[in-house]
Amino acid sequence: MATFCYPDPRCRGQKYLGVAMAANRESGGMTPQMMKASGLIPMDSNGYDDGEAEEDVMEQKLAEIQEQSLGPLKEDLAEWLGKHLGMEVNADNFLDVLDNGVYLCQMAKIIQRKAQECVMDGSYTEPLPNYKLRCKNNAPSGSWFARDNTANFLSWCKEFGMADDQMFETEYLVSHTAEKSVVLCLLELARIGYKFGLEPPSLIKMEKEMERLEEEEPPPPRPPPPKPNSLDDEVKRIAFMCKCHDHVKKIGEGKYLIFGKVVQIRFLKNRHLMVRVGGGWDTLEHYLIHHNPVQVFEHRRPNTANGSHDSTSKYLCFKSKYKSE
Repeated sequence: MATFCYPDPRCRGQKYLGVAMAANRESGGMTPQMMKASGLIPMDSNGYDDGEAEEDVMEQKLAEIQEQSLGPLKEDLAEWLGKHLGMEVNADNFLDVLDNGVYLCQMAKIIQRKAQECVMDGSYTEPLPNYKLRCKNNAPSGSWFARDNTANFLSWCKEFGMADDQMFETEYLVSHTAEKSVVLCLLELARIGYKFGLEPPSLIKMEKEMERLEEEEPPPPRPPPPKPNSLDDEVKRIAFMCKCHDHVKKIGEGKYLIFGKVVQIRFLKNRHLMVRVGGGWDTLEHYLIHHNPVQVFEHRRPNTANGSHDSTSKYLCFKSKYKSE
């Protein structure tokens, strides 16, 4: 994802400004700090660039969108954890309840007992890891005991086949610094539990249903009867809201072509539209915003004299996807 800033052609008497900055670290472009140091972004006499405030606003908005996209995943996982552990947790207090590692260790022990039952009844024939999970049940949040509990839980996950890139760093949970990594790890934990017959969250149920449908021979096409508030209606509504409906096309039941890529979309608890992305999930709105090939924003530079926005000093900010050769 690259960002290009040019002056609004409707505004006369402005100097040309060209800024190219990397909004995605994987794009291999320059960061705003690198560009400031190289002189590509003009700075005032105090060393501050004119677009710094606008950049901060955009970064804050993107962070808010990502936080909202995690909401449905946390709701689903909270319901799953509460059901099996008999405790109260929701999307709002998700990390506050889990950050001492106690409930994560308890969930791992439940899965391990289910695995042992599967071995005993012959439904699972592979050898199980011989790992004794230790946990200090009265560990205070933020303490070294909480870190020990979390580290022990992650060691258990690795013993049971979870890949390194599916786990999180201990400090991410204890210090609440990377909620997304914790959520994705718990989804993978639910997949391990499902393998041993533990009832999974709704998202994992949808995954398995999609895998089953892909393995089965597709039935002859038959147009479904129109239904109010159907999945397709909601997809169209959100696509129009994000102003990218021209790039969203239905090609099958729950299957859409979005920006040239085929994706699967499902309803989560009849409230959230979720897109299957690689090994995980994303909300449709966040997916459309993140993958929209062109976005244009108009910004106005503040008048340093009185703090107001000068209508004659404005520029357009273009965000666009591109593929390098």
